[in-house]
Amino acid sequence: MAKSSVSLVRCADYDPPRVRRAVEEALSLLAGLPDLAGGGKRVLLKPNLLSSNDPPERAVNTHPEFVRAVAEFFIARDWRVLIGDSCGSMAPGSTGQAIRTTGLDRVAQATGAEMVDFDRAPSIEMPIADGRVLRTVKVPQLIREVDLFVTLPKLKTHGLTLLSGAVKNQLGLVPGKGKKDIHLLAPKLEMMAEALLDIHSLVRPRLAVMDGIVAMEGNGPAAGQPRAVGLVIASADAVSLDAVAAEVIGCDRGEVDTTRLGHERGLGIGRIEEIDLSGVPLNEAVVQDFKKPPRKVTSGLFKLMPSFLLRWMIDNVGAAHAEVMDDRCVLCGECVANCPAKAIQKVGGRMRADRRLCISCYCCSEVCERRAITMRRPLGGRALHALAGLARRAS
Repeated sequence: MAKSSVSLVRCADYDPPRVRRAVEEALSLLAGLPDLAGGGKRVLLKPNLLSSNDPPERAVNTHPEFVRAVAEFFIARDWRVLIGDSCGSMAPGSTGQAIRTTGLDRVAQATGAEMVDFDRAPSIEMPIADGRVLRTVKVPQLIREVDLFVTLPKLKTHGLTLLSGAVKNQLGLVPGKGKKDIHLLAPKLEMMAEALLDIHSLVRPRLAVMDGIVAMEGNGPAAGQPRAVGLVIASADAVSLDAVAAEVIGCDRGEVDTTRLGHERGLGIGRIEEIDLSGVPLNEAVVQDFKKPPRKVTSGLFKLMPSFLLRWMIDNVGAAHAEVMDDRCVLCGECVANCPAKAIQKVGGRMRADRRLCISCYCCSEVCERRAITMRRPLGGRALHALAGLARRAS
């Protein structure tokens, strides 16, 4: 497979002219781009609208000024722009609320773009050739009708997949509860990575542009902290973009399963040495102390045991389970509605998570506006991660 191209461009904040210049530069530096002359053709921009309640400054969703800048880039080249997504919550009207809370409705109105709520738009069940976990998936009918599909992820950590990047962003194409059904079909980490790649293999965005201006570190994708990183990252290869983003936030190589498996499946280039980088040198873009979630064992432990045994231990000993913090919980019921395994119920006036049913999918913590749900590991899981830390320091 030929090398892919990834560009990194500095952008200090969301000042509109500054973001527009950074997006223009990031795309101008790329090799192997599709033809970007519109001629009245339609392009679908897919931001990350995980939360229906968090304002842009929380860094949970792709920032509206970033979406505006990309929309204006295409409008200037005579494209008809559509902006669409499906929110992470299953509450009725949550995607519409997310569009309003983030201000994307105003972005669409100001630019002349068409805003599309995937939960309300016509959808179609499509077969996935060579799917590892999914044989079919329901996606918006638009995905078959537009001339160009562009994904606009947010640079964030994720407690399950470590990175919430360009590949994972395609999960938001699946409307409503379909996302929760996928979590049930893929309850283990590597299965979920394969399911995400199944969707990615079907829709294959021809361009990915990441909002890394203000990222989220720590307990992402919703309960972490905003962190100024000051980057726009772009590529025609979503797997390559994620590989570079993982380097920026200090992940070990091979640690992000969607990148490692995506490379193995031939869905993109996931090895840094096979990627042509332009713009900001990668060693200057790396954030040395970027906080990552205590989600998985890092590479030091791989030296101590066979990989199949490590994967079994991560899935069966090291997995985190939902726990509700009563002092923060307001009994809104969002966690109950969004738990695909029905592991959370109201018991005696309090929300309780049944560890026996929990599949560690992080759906409840993603949608909890009060940040009242933590993902806690059992004693064996904590010991496993402590051992990983010792191995890492010794290596």
